[in-house]
This record gives sequence, C-alpha cells and structure tokens, in this order.
Amino acid sequence: MKTIPLIPVTPGTLNGQTAQLVDARLLHEFLGVGRDFTTWIKERIAEFSFTDGEDFITVSVPPIRGAGNRGKRVDYFLTLDMAKELAMVERTPKGRQARRYFIDCERQLYRLQQVQSSPAFNARPVALSRAERQAVNRQAWAEVSGQAYAAFHQRRVELLQDRALQPAVVYLPYGFVPEWAK
Repeated sequence: MKTIPLIPVTPGTLNGQTAQLVDARLLHEFLGVGRDFTTWIKERIAEFSFTDGEDFITVSVPPIRGAGNRGKRVDYFLTLDMAKELAMVERTPKGRQARRYFIDCERQLYRLQQVQSSPAFNARPVALSRAERQAVNRQAWAEVSGQAYAAFHQRRVELLQDRALQPAVVYLPYGFVPEWAK
C-alpha cells in the first residue's frame, strides 16, 4: 500500500538517535486549527507534558534582515508519536486522517527496518557467470525502460494535445524573405 504524503515526514536526529520528524507548522496548517501556531503549540506542549529533546526539538530561525525583531520564529519538529497524539486530540476529520497517516508511516518504517535486518537483505551477491549477469541486467533494463517508454509517450500525447489547442506559431530563420517580397 502506497501512502500519499499529507504532511512530509523527514529523518532527523533527536537525542543523538535517528528519528522520523514532522514540521509542527505544516501539521498545524493541515489540521486547520483556528488559533495561531505559536499559541497552539505552546498550549499543547504544556497540556500534554511533552518534553523538549524527547518528543520534539526546536530550531530558532533568525529574523529577516531589515525587519527588526519581526520575522524571528521558533520552528518545532515533532516525533511521529507526538504528531499522532496532537492530531488525535484535535477531534476533527482532518485530525483522524493525519493520525491514520502517521500510523501508516510508522508501519512502513517498521517494514523497511524488518527487510533491512533480514538475512536475505544482507546476503552476499550470488556468483553468476558473465552471461547470467548480462541476462539479469537485460531483464531489469527491459522492465525499467518499458515503464519509462510508456511514461514518455503518455506525456508526449498530453503535450501534443495541449499544443493542438493553442494557435500554431511558425518560426522563420533570421533574415528570411519570402519569394514574393524579393
């Protein structure tokens, strides 16, 4: 099952360990919360006792030059667990949708970790003859190029249809003079 990204989930470092993080501003925007971002995030952190460095990290963004102190802001990057909990407590259809999305992201991450830790993933390459390697390469190339070929022609047809709707433009070479004008 392929997940359509609602809110980007990016790898980051939290407490010296790799973690999947979500930009709180994007979550706030997606959820359509009625309050301004700063008030919302600070109240939620206090209300649910989230811990800086454990559940989220903050990044101070300097103000824009010439704007005085305006433009200075703090960005919050949340763990998937915190993002999931914030989505859940909003009690809206968008909140439920975001929560399901984060759960699906966790499942995919878990599956990826399982595959990467499996013996088959870490196995040594099989000793193949040159002819066998070439056959495997040809097969892989045929599959990939077939997909690329289909995508190319689909896009080509779309562009041609777009051009058909536009008036035709003819470009003449520099210095061209028609026979009747000579």
